[in-house]
Amino acid sequence: MTPPAPAHPHSSAPPEGTSARTAAPTAPRALLWRSLAGRRRDLALASLLFTTHQCGEAMVPVIVGSTVGTAVQGGTAGELVGQLALLAGDFLLLSMSYRFGARASARARQHTEHQLRMALTARVLRPAGGVRLPPGDLLSRASADTYRVGAFADTVASTVAAVLVLLGSVLLLARISPGLAVLVVAGTTVLLAAQHLLARALRRTSTAEQAYQAQATELAENLVRGVRVLKGMGAERAVTADYAQVSQNAVRAARRAARAEAALLSAGTLSTGLYLTATVGLAGRLALEGLLSLSQLIAALGLAQFVIGPMRVVSRAHAAHTRALASAGRVHVVLDTPPAVAETAADDAAPFPSGPVGMEFRGVRLPAGGTAHGSVAAGSFTGVVCEDPATAAALVQLMARETDPAEGRILVGGTDLTDFRLETARTGLLVSPHEAALQPGTIGTNLAALTTDGPALADAARASFADQAVTAAALGTDTPVGDRGELLSGGQRQRVALARALAARPPVLVLHDPTTAVDAVTEDAIAERVRRARAGSTTLVVTNSPAWLARCDRVLHLQETANHSVPLDGAVTR
Repeated sequence: MTPPAPAHPHSSAPPEGTSARTAAPTAPRALLWRSLAGRRRDLALASLLFTTHQCGEAMVPVIVGSTVGTAVQGGTAGELVGQLALLAGDFLLLSMSYRFGARASARARQHTEHQLRMALTARVLRPAGGVRLPPGDLLSRASADTYRVGAFADTVASTVAAVLVLLGSVLLLARISPGLAVLVVAGTTVLLAAQHLLARALRRTSTAEQAYQAQATELAENLVRGVRVLKGMGAERAVTADYAQVSQNAVRAARRAARAEAALLSAGTLSTGLYLTATVGLAGRLALEGLLSLSQLIAALGLAQFVIGPMRVVSRAHAAHTRALASAGRVHVVLDTPPAVAETAADDAAPFPSGPVGMEFRGVRLPAGGTAHGSVAAGSFTGVVCEDPATAAALVQLMARETDPAEGRILVGGTDLTDFRLETARTGLLVSPHEAALQPGTIGTNLAALTTDGPALADAARASFADQAVTAAALGTDTPVGDRGELLSGGQRQRVALARALAARPPVLVLHDPTTAVDAVTEDAIAERVRRARAGSTTLVVTNSPAWLARCDRVLHLQETANHSVPLDGAVTR
């Protein structure tokens, strides 16, 4: 699986990741509701308490109307005090209900967001890999998209309460005037119909908005990470112009989404306004005709005005659902990404061989269509020279089991590499890639990332000249390395990464261009020290560096030629 190519900054087409797969509604909808179902207790409690709060709100005009009617009809002081006490109790009930309902709703929102973010993180960190989206894009999905899904939990609780209160208000109005009840039902029906017509446009624009924002985040992250290189090249103006264009694309997408959402909410506002106008007109006519008493008129008008709130909640629910569904679709793309390599079950996995281990390539398909075959002797220090850097990177990925061969087999100690568990294969055959990233922390924590063996760490630091980097650093091993080692120079990063790999003392170690950022004199000394440190253990160095190749027991020249069988000794046979 290849990483998606980011859209050109000056292109107005939606970035990759907004494919038909993202737009397929069934799986994202299932993910959305499954995420909410995990917090169903909090949602049920929030819905119950919000319903109680809304019922208390609905009873306010009824109690006020009854109190006014009692006063007009000459009720006693005791009756008026009772009515006022009932009103005070109603306000206390609705206030406490909202307070604790909001707490339950916030728990549901935060836990839903957290659980979905953890699921996304677990999928990205799955040993079998497969997720090749840029870090900025993943950050957007793990933050903004999971937030939208979590925020929909609030919407669900308030919408359930709004629907129940609307039903209760209809029943109350039906007792006062069936015509008013029919009017409420008609207004709600018109509102929902208008929302349904506008929801599709909102979902399309919301998905595009999130994709463009992810693209802007990705580019910003890349610019910050490479700011020193860009300044050295004098490319500040060019990259600033590119980012400005990407940012403008994101702003335009956000405006389109805002217009679609505004249209949806405007339809709801218009519907509720027309409904209220019609309700006031009908209630006034009934009162003039003597069909409604004063207390009934006050209660009816109060209820009619009150239900505007629940109707607006219902109108906003559709917009929130549409945006949450679009975000769930973007998260689902990551969760549904197939693994890059097959995972071997623990019961079926082979143990990694002990002692010096040899390797063999049997008809391994290369990127350009050729195949490689040959063997590497156990305990040897072997160099591999590739004409094409892409071929070298692909070969390293195969040995690291980031990908599996389309054809052929890689044998380690006579066992197919895919027969080991991923953790076992990557521990026994340790690959240190060319762009080896350092973990956030210090030089010391990175050196000890794979082992805490003191003598092994000391030997590895000495062999890789990482001890010089430690001596030169202001805080020694406590010196922070920053994100991916950005606070260190390129040579320092490479030496720390090399020391980290050497300290693990794996049976098979693969190094890919380990010292390209180190000066020639230091590189020559490092190559000699690493050869001595790895004496008796199998080591492959994929490089074109003369300093490393001069120390190898054997140098294999890998020439990638389409439709040819390419042995690792460099002889090309048809």
